[in-house]
Order: sequence, then C-alpha cells, then structure tokens
Amino acid sequence: RSSRRIRCRAERLEAEAAALPDATPLEGKRAEALAAQQQAGGDRDAAEAAIRSAETSRAEAAEARAVAEAALSSARATLAALDSEAAALRRAVDSGTGNRSRALDRLKAAPGYERALAAALGDDLEAPIAAEGKRRWTGAAALASDPPLPEGCTALSAHVSAPPELARRLAQVAVADGDEGQALAVGQRLVTRDGQLRRWDGYVAIEGGAAAAERLIRLNRLEAIAAARPAAEAEVETARAAQDAASGREREAGQTLAAGRARLADADQRLRTALRAADEAATALERLSGRREAIEERLSEARADLHAAQAEYDKAQAGRAAMPDGEETRAQVAALQQASEKARLAVSQLQADQALADRALASDCERVAAADAEARGWRARAGEAAKRIAAMVERGEAIAKERAEIADQPDSLAAAIAALSEQGDTLTQAADTARREESEAEAALRTAEQRAAQAGEALATAREARATAAARAEAAEEKRVETNRLSGERFECPPPVLPEKLGFASADIRIAQSEQAEHDRLVTERERIGPVNLVAAQELEELEATQANSRAESEELSQAINRLRGSIGSLNREGRQRLLAAFEAVDGHFRRLFTTLFNGGQAHLELIDSDDPLEAGLEIMAQPPGKKLAALTLLSGGEQALTAVALIFGLFLTNPAPICVLDEVDAPLDDANVERFCDLLDAMVGQTDTRYLIVSHNAVTMARMHRLFGVTMVERGVSRLVSVNLGGAEALLAAE
Repeated sequence: RSSRRIRCRAERLEAEAAALPDATPLEGKRAEALAAQQQAGGDRDAAEAAIRSAETSRAEAAEARAVAEAALSSARATLAALDSEAAALRRAVDSGTGNRSRALDRLKAAPGYERALAAALGDDLEAPIAAEGKRRWTGAAALASDPPLPEGCTALSAHVSAPPELARRLAQVAVADGDEGQALAVGQRLVTRDGQLRRWDGYVAIEGGAAAAERLIRLNRLEAIAAARPAAEAEVETARAAQDAASGREREAGQTLAAGRARLADADQRLRTALRAADEAATALERLSGRREAIEERLSEARADLHAAQAEYDKAQAGRAAMPDGEETRAQVAALQQASEKARLAVSQLQADQALADRALASDCERVAAADAEARGWRARAGEAAKRIAAMVERGEAIAKERAEIADQPDSLAAAIAALSEQGDTLTQAADTARREESEAEAALRTAEQRAAQAGEALATAREARATAAARAEAAEEKRVETNRLSGERFECPPPVLPEKLGFASADIRIAQSEQAEHDRLVTERERIGPVNLVAAQELEELEATQANSRAESEELSQAINRLRGSIGSLNREGRQRLLAAFEAVDGHFRRLFTTLFNGGQAHLELIDSDDPLEAGLEIMAQPPGKKLAALTLLSGGEQALTAVALIFGLFLTNPAPICVLDEVDAPLDDANVERFCDLLDAMVGQTDTRYLIVSHNAVTMARMHRLFGVTMVERGVSRLVSVNLGGAEALLAAE
C-alpha cells in the first residue's frame, strides 16, 4: 500500500510540474503595474499641491472669520451694553412715578443743565401741573414789567423744555458759570451748572434736588443711547456680514480641500493598487519559480522513497507469511473492553445520584433556617412599626399645638417688616450722602498722593544726579593722579610740560577720553573679529541647509497652527450651541421644580461675567413666595437646600443617570418642606428610571421610602445590617 501511495504521489508531482503556467503573462502584468504606479504618483503630487493651496486659502479664510467673529462679538457687546444700560435707566426712571402729572415728568433739560434745573426748582418739581389740588402749578405768563436778569447770565428757560405753566418761573432763574455775587431782583434766583443756588433774599444751597437731577440726567442719557443705538446695530450687521462672507470663503476653501483630498485619496488608492499589482506579479513569478523548484525536489525525493518503499514492501510480505493468526485475541480484547465500559458507567451514575441527594438536603436545611429568621424579623418589625405609629401620633399633636401658638405671628411680623422698610429707606438716603462725601474725599486724597509721588520722584532724581556727579568727580581725580604718575614714570616730567619736551604743539593734543574710547573700540572690534575660520564656507552651506529645513518646518507648523485654530473655532461654536441648549433645558426644569417645591415663587439661572457662554459664570437667582429676587447665597439654609434640590433634579431630568445619591439634603428642612421634598421625589421616581438612594436621619423621609437599610446593635458591641421592605410590609398589611 505504501509503495502504491508513493507511486501515486510521484505521478501527481509530475502532472503538477507539467501543469505549471508560463511566466511571460506575469512579466507583462508587472510592467503594466509599474506604468500605472508612475501615473498615480504624478496625480498624487498634483493633488498634494492642490491640497496645500486649499489649506492656505482655508487658513486665511479662518483667520478672516476669527477677526470677523471678534468684531461681531465686540459690536454685540457694545450693543448689549447700550441695551442693558438703557434698561437699567428705564427701570430707574420708571420707578416711583405713580403720579405722571407732576412737573418733573414734563420737563426736559439740555445736557449739562440738569443739576441747574433741579437746584432752581427743588421740591417744587414734585408738584403736579393741574387746576386743583393742595399743591400744584397753575401757571403764570411772563410780564414785560418783570425785572431783567443780571448781566452775563442767561435765563434757565432757554435751556429747558417746559410747559407754559412754568414759563415765568424759569424766565426769572439766571444761569451763570459761577456765583460772583451778581445782584438779583426780588423773586429771582441764580444757579450754576453744577447745582449751586442763591436766591434774591440771600438763601444759598450748595446741593439740592439730587434725585431730580439724577432723573433728568438719566432721561438725557436714554436719548443719547437711543441716538447711538442705530450706529451700533449697523456695526453689528456689518460685522455679521463680514463673518458670513468669511465663513462662505472658508466653506469654499473646505470644499476645495475636500475635493483635493478626494483626488489625493483616489491617487493613493490607484498607487496602492498599482504597487499591489506589481508586488502580486513579482510574488507570482517568485512563487512560480519556487513551486517549480519545490516540485522537482519533491519529485526526486518521491522517486527515492518509491525505491525504498518497494524494498520494505517485499520484506514485509516475507515477514507476514511467517506470522500466526490473531482473530481470537482481538475478539477477547473487545469483550473485556465492553465489560469495563459498563462498570464505569454504573459507578458514574451512582456518584451523580449521591451528589444530587446531598445538594437537596443542604438546600432544605437552608430554607428552614431562612424561614425561621424571616419570621423572627417580621415579629420585630411589627413591634417597631407600632412604636413608630405612636410616635407619629404624638408628633401630630405637638405640631397642632405649635401651629396654634404661632397663628398670631404673621401680623406682628408684617408690622415689624413695615417699620424696618421705613428705617431702611432712611438709612439708604444717609448712605447715599455718605458715599458722595466719601468719593469727594477720595478724589482729594488721590490728588494729594499724586503730588506727593511727583515730589518723591523729583527728590530721587536730584539725589541720583548728585551721586552721579560726585562719582564722576572722584573718578576724574583718580584719573588725574594716575596720569601724573605715568607721566613721571615714562617721561620724567609732569603732564603740563610734556608737549614742550616731546616737541609738538599743544593745539594738536586731543581729549584723552575720546582717544581712549577710540582705542578701546578698535581693540574690541579686533577681538570681536577673532581668528580666521578656514571652514567658513562649509559651515555656511550647513547653516543654509539648516535654515531651509527650519523654514519648511516653520511653514508646516504655521499650517498646523491654522488648522488647529480652525478646529478650535469649530469646537467652540459647537460647544456654545450645546452649552446654551443644555442651559435652556436645565433652566426650564429648574424653574418648574422650584415653583413646585415652594408652592409659588420663581427662580432662574443666569450666565454672568461674560457674553461668551464658555467663559461665563453661573448665578442662581431665586425668589421664594413673599420675598425679593436674590442670589442663592442670600437665602436661608432651608431655602438654599430646596433650591439646590430643584437644580439637581433639573439636571437629572435633562440628562438622566441610573443612580442618584442624596446625602442629608433634608437636614436643614422642617417637616412641611420635608413633605414637599418627598412629594417631589415620588414624582421624579415616576418620571425617570433613576434609582434614588437617600441618606437621612429624618423619620418623615424614612417613612416615605420604599426600602430601608440601616445598622442596628442587637447586642452590645455587635452590629448588624438590617433592611426593611416597606412596600412589602404594606402589601402584607393590606392582605390581612
């Protein structure tokens, strides 16, 4: 059999050697692949050049867009500042204007004359212009017999737009740059633009009508803002148009870049395909050659094996003829193997039955022990539940008693609040006066400090100049002594007679300092030149090559920086959009949950300190029922806790999580607010799939939970974890 197998293998190898393909088509395929490789390489170089040009265009467009975005942000900030200032001024102007018929609401002073008008009329501005009333303006026309104003003064009516009822009063008010004691007729008044007043009867007021002047200034500022707003809006529109144009150029450059990258990818693909085809052709040629050599080698080995196998076959045939018959031995071995297999199966079955019986017995024992422990636990829980019910009844009675005791407190608190409000208004006025005095004193202090600083600088400059002159004089004296010494040592004569001794005119002698400076300069230049560098040309070539490499790297870095800036801008835009969307969602949930927790009131979130959402801070503004709108830090501890709970649940409604752990959030809350918190928690359990884990020592909170986990000490020094399924207990009680 072995000789037949070897003979068949030899015949198969001879057939395989004859069936090997010709190598000529593979060589032609490799040549075609090399030509395609060269064509793809040229297309790839052209695509890379187009990509570099597109990247440069996109970088320039991105930079232009960044500049446009900065200009747009600045214009928007300016417009927002004008709008916010106008809104604040409108609120300030509209506050406290219940009686719209008063004279103050119908006057308008020219810019710079607000304080003069307020000082001239004073409290009379609060009087209404009407035909009836205990205190009113009925009007009086100017008469030709009215005394003229002092020389050098103008009438206040020339700078004020006012109803005709105030014409005569304003015509007799003189406006001057300063009070120089001008003579005033009876009924006349003299005011300055900074708000000083002097009446004909000698009454003088340095400051008066500050509130009215402030209102008039705000009204003029509102008009100025209204006049400046169209220009700010136009600037915003111009910046937005520039940004849109830059964004369009950037998109076009991006499309061009994408097309170039697509061409580059196509060229790379064709290049890889050509390389792969060339490699496959070369590999196929190598494989064909290798297969041919291997088949020939295996064929020679098969022929040698065939001769050896034929010899062994002849030898085996001779040995087989001499061996006895083995059929009986094989039958006995088969019978013994069957008996052994049956015995092994019986033993395995018995072992499996014993293991099942042991596991069933252990399971029954564990169930009996668990049933006993659960029965003891339910008995203990029933006793604890009865105690808690009694404690809750006592607490309800105490709460009813406390409610009866504090029933009369709201009226007394309202009276106290009214008294404190009046006291607060008085203190506010006093604080305004003190602030004005403080600002004037600070201005005087700054002026004095500036003068003192200038005097100190002048003194320091003088001291420095004096020290410099003394040092120069000392150096000159040392130089003169040294010169005398050198002249005596070298020429044996003092310096004054040195020209005469050496035979040259004293007029040719130049200044020693300039000669020494020139000598030192020449020596320094000679030392700076240094020795001759024989390899300077080679070093120059190396430096030029290094410079070329550095320039190429610098260009690559510039392109990378531009791409990075574009990516950062894109990320910032997407981050702003996502942040604003998340902020609006959280703010909406927070407003609703706050109103639910407090049974009224309102709250919202604000971005502060910057118009950019990525750089802005977050302020929580809350207004519980009966209170003013204030920041979170100004609320009480319980109000802060409820507000924080509303914000946390708002975040979970916006982006739910599988688990929420609240640690002692009900600690600063009273029982009523704990009930509100538990009601909101029940609503959140129904709205979300979040598991809420509450860490608490409050009995009301624990009574509202589905399951309790705690640690108890049954014996002294022995702690045990206890869990109570309140939902299961309620179901058992309902079943009974």
